[in-house]
Amino acid sequence: MENTVYKNESVIENGWFREINSNWDGFSINLKVEEVLFQQKSEFQDVLVFKSKSFGNVLVLNGIIQCTERDEFTYQEMITHLPMNLHPNPQRVGIAT
Repeated sequence: MENTVYKNESVIENGWFREINSNWDGFSINLKVEEVLFQQKSEFQDVLVFKSKSFGNVLVLNGIIQCTERDEFTYQEMITHLPMNLHPNPQRVGIAT
């Protein structure tokens, strides 16, 4: 597997993804990579999707984990329940992906 280094010091090395995010001093996360599913630099960001051993598919943008299959419900809860509770009388909902 090729080493991939991001601006925030994230890297895939020896089959492990490691994120060291400068926003949280003293925090690092490591996930065992089973397979890199997608990797490309778009006009706006670096995109990485990989299958991890314990968290399923993982979405990484600019070297920072955004969500995993294991915890995706937290993302869904936020984009659903907060707006629904703020609107006085929701009738229809559209979600753009």
